[in-house]
Amino acid sequence: MPIYQYDCAGCGRRVDILFRSVSKAAKPCCPECGSAKLKRAVSQVARLRSERERVESIDFDQEMGHLQSGDESGFARWARRMGRQYDGELGSEFSQIADKADAGEDPIERVDPAHTLRWRIQKRREELSGPASGGDAGDAGGP
Repeated sequence: MPIYQYDCAGCGRRVDILFRSVSKAAKPCCPECGSAKLKRAVSQVARLRSERERVESIDFDQEMGHLQSGDESGFARWARRMGRQYDGELGSEFSQIADKADAGEDPIERVDPAHTLRWRIQKRREELSGPASGGDAGDAGGP
C-alpha cells in the first residue's frame, strides 16, 4: 500500500495520499479540496546514520547562527533546541542550561556558548574516534 505526496493546484497544499493498491494511484484526488489537479512531489528520504556520522556532520557555524540574541530568553531557546538535537550525542546538558536561563539564572555557558558547543563537539568526536595522536595542546579542559 503506497503513500504518495502530491502538490495540489486547487488548494495549494502538499498532501499525502494512501492507496490501497497501486492501480488506484492512477486517478488521485486531493483529500482537502477534491481537485484532480495534482502533481506528484518527490518525497524526502531519511537516511539512518551512525552516532559518529551524526556528530561529524554537526555544522558549528550553522548552529551558532541559530543563537539570535544574547539575552536570557534567546539563549534559553537556543540551548533548548541544542538539547533536543544533541544532548544524546554530545553528552551535554543544554536542556539543563536552558532551564537555568528560563529561571532567571545566568549560566556560565551563556558567556561564551561557542566555546561550550565547540568543546562538546570536539570531546565527543575524540571519544568516538579514539584519542588523537600526539594529544591536543590547545585543550584546556571543559567549559
